[in-house]
Amino acid sequence: MAARGRWGKVGRVLGGIALMLAFVAVVGGVLVSRAGRWGVPYFSFTSAHGSHCTNNLTGYTCSPLTLADVEFFGDVRLPEDTTVGASTYRATHDFALDARLEVPRASAAAASKQLRSAYGRCQKDAASPLVTAGLRDVCAMVNPDGAEADGQLSSRVYAVGTGLRRDGTLVVAMSVRSR
Repeated sequence: MAARGRWGKVGRVLGGIALMLAFVAVVGGVLVSRAGRWGVPYFSFTSAHGSHCTNNLTGYTCSPLTLADVEFFGDVRLPEDTTVGASTYRATHDFALDARLEVPRASAAAASKQLRSAYGRCQKDAASPLVTAGLRDVCAMVNPDGAEADGQLSSRVYAVGTGLRRDGTLVVAMSVRSR
């Protein structure tokens, strides 16, 4: 009878240890899965618009970006058939968006109109973030000193370049930063 009591006690102790380990594993799993959203450095998360982001010590970086995030961070609407190439968004106490986009011929005119609505008219002799070799109808929309066309200071500094390829595809390079 004494042996039975001893093994019962050992069973209860082992069962308790197993329950504690299970509890720690569940809590640890929840913490790790949520750490990126909470801003814990070096943990990843998915942005509200579907881009993969990683926290660092001073903020976070998202790359590559979805079209929805380019539109959100760039404060512009673009046609749905726009494809996003190389793209990065960095957020610290400031932000920086760099994106390369391509818009098919069918939507190129609509995209140009939206970009001009968001960033202003084309400017002659302005520096463009776009490599213009092999492109026609090149356009650069910039505000390097942060001033808008009406003379008011903007909260962002941008350089947006566009150009058409031979096949009619609109190529866009965006560089938008906070001031």
